[in-house]
Amino acid sequence: MSGDAHHNGDDQSNADDGGETLAPAPGMESRSGAAKVASMPTPQGLRFTLYGKTDVGLVREHNEDNYMVADLGSTSVPLPREEEVLGSVSEHGVALAVCDGMGGAAAGEVASRMAVDVLFHTLQGDGAPEGRDGFARRLVASIEEAGAQIFLSAKKDRTRSGMGTTATVAGLVDKVLFVGQVGDSRCYILRNGRLTLITKDQSLVNQLIEAGQLTEDEAEAFEHSNIILQALGTTQQVAVDLTFVELRRGDRVLLCSDGLSGLVHDEAIQEEMARIGPLPDLADRLIDLAKAAGGHDNVTCVIADFDGDALELPEEGAVPFYQQYPLPRGDSPWPAAGPRLPHVVKSVVPRATSAKRSTVREALSDPSGPLSFSWSTAAPALALLGLAAVITIVSADRRAPVGTLAPAPPPPAYADAQTPVDVKVRAALDGGELYVNGRSYGPLRLDEAILLRLPPGSYHFEAREVDGTQLGKDVLVESGRPTEVVLIPPSD
Repeated sequence: MSGDAHHNGDDQSNADDGGETLAPAPGMESRSGAAKVASMPTPQGLRFTLYGKTDVGLVREHNEDNYMVADLGSTSVPLPREEEVLGSVSEHGVALAVCDGMGGAAAGEVASRMAVDVLFHTLQGDGAPEGRDGFARRLVASIEEAGAQIFLSAKKDRTRSGMGTTATVAGLVDKVLFVGQVGDSRCYILRNGRLTLITKDQSLVNQLIEAGQLTEDEAEAFEHSNIILQALGTTQQVAVDLTFVELRRGDRVLLCSDGLSGLVHDEAIQEEMARIGPLPDLADRLIDLAKAAGGHDNVTCVIADFDGDALELPEEGAVPFYQQYPLPRGDSPWPAAGPRLPHVVKSVVPRATSAKRSTVREALSDPSGPLSFSWSTAAPALALLGLAAVITIVSADRRAPVGTLAPAPPPPAYADAQTPVDVKVRAALDGGELYVNGRSYGPLRLDEAILLRLPPGSYHFEAREVDGTQLGKDVLVESGRPTEVVLIPPSD
């Protein structure tokens, strides 16, 4: 099933100049020739341009990816597929999602389609959410509900046993972009010409990197790079990693499946996102890059541009980063469904490598709480992998070789939800790369500071050059005290 064939809004039409065309939602304008509708006024003065596209790739027989772009306040269905849509953000918000299905025998397509449908209707709710917390709760609830419904559907139909899907869901309300994450689809933001990953892959390889047991170079050849730790539908409940970013004028947001991020390096994605203006052209280019790299998986991109007087101009050198949203654990509107046990879903798939050897794709679900994902050390994950019950499902190729991983550095756990602090970082290196707590945070320039906003805690800042030169410093970031970190060679 192709990505644009199972969209529940595709039968929406509007007569314009005697022809049948897809009608934009009220308050939307379409650039693809559909009927024009007057823009809906908004008190925030925050404008958006949205576009999504999915492609089956070069190897798969059908597309298990699905996506959603939606104005939650103006339509009863998601926005039309493969149309660039303009509008203004209302009090109901805007939502984007990418879901990458798994399970074989078309079950992955069913799971990702179910997820998109449940996400949209739950996010709409009965009206506008009550502030940022209300919207954040609704976003988390939509993901939890999607996972529960997929799980129950799989229990009723044995042919769909073990089906699941990743879910990366972004929702904008009141200038704040919330992102709910389950699995390894990704959300990036391009700001000041720099691309930043603001989600964490819930994968074994990422967990090993964070534990210091695997370098990013080693991750490219890691045999089990296709193992994810969570997926919607593999258990009745999931633990949603909820993060947030306050947008700036001109921010460009990308949600994508690992059919793109697993084949195309972040540097190449950044270059194209900064270079290409029209969103349809950009989506086509990103998909073409994934195909040029082998096209082993389905490829999905959802791209959004945000502008308007409601957004502040970005500060020079400032880039967004991964930061969790301090939503209280007890605020989930969905009742608990009993104890949540480790569970493995294992599907035998070919993994494209230089040796063309086969391996497995596994989804290990080990939630630690209703609203936040807790990363443990690598050893328990591997132990669970070996001891948990295994359900085997034959499916098509799910994952291609992973490219260079360059996500934003994780701030320390913020159990006390302290306010982030401004941290300026300068280094006496030109062309090096900044690492914070062992994670890449982009290139360094000799005459330019990088501005970060980090929660209070202990950090290790490090500048690395290609020739191996390293400058490091341990810094304690204290609450309410802006900090400047200068990395310079030690004096002789």
